[in-house]
Amino acid sequence: MTLAAAASLALSNVAPIPLRAGNNPVRNIAGDGMDGSITLDWRENGNAWGYNVITVRVGGSIATVDEVDRFVDRPHADEDAITSIRFARARYRGRMTTVAFIADRQIVDSVPNPAKTIIKSYALVRNTGGLGTPYQFVQVARTQASRLYCSADIALKSELGFPLRPSYSGPKNIDGCYR
Repeated sequence: MTLAAAASLALSNVAPIPLRAGNNPVRNIAGDGMDGSITLDWRENGNAWGYNVITVRVGGSIATVDEVDRFVDRPHADEDAITSIRFARARYRGRMTTVAFIADRQIVDSVPNPAKTIIKSYALVRNTGGLGTPYQFVQVARTQASRLYCSADIALKSELGFPLRPSYSGPKNIDGCYR
């Protein structure tokens, strides 16, 4: 599936947002005139289990996803990422907003082994429920990837067409597995 095909999942005009470490300003982040930012921080763990903590801010408020105030990936040793998160701008329900795509490998035996991968898509919207944070990411799609993957990064590239991070160091073949 390409980014164009991902658009058929209630999204259109999908354009990746490249992130760098630290604060990444995003104008009109939720499509209602409020500016915001996506902050990418690294949580060092002294081994292969460090991870990124990603916070999305709209104005002065932190947006939630699945009732949590941050996104957390699981890059493991980079070439065999368990969970990868990418952001984009896209049209959702007639409005340009920020979207998140999360690929999560369902590890059974060993991290490097090929695994079933679930890809979820979220759109940033104003919380109209009255309780909680003013902005939240709502899930717009959940799909199982077409094949088994050894890297969640490669799953996002193969299934949705997302470019790999410049720091990606694993195999760049269709499933991200070493042969």
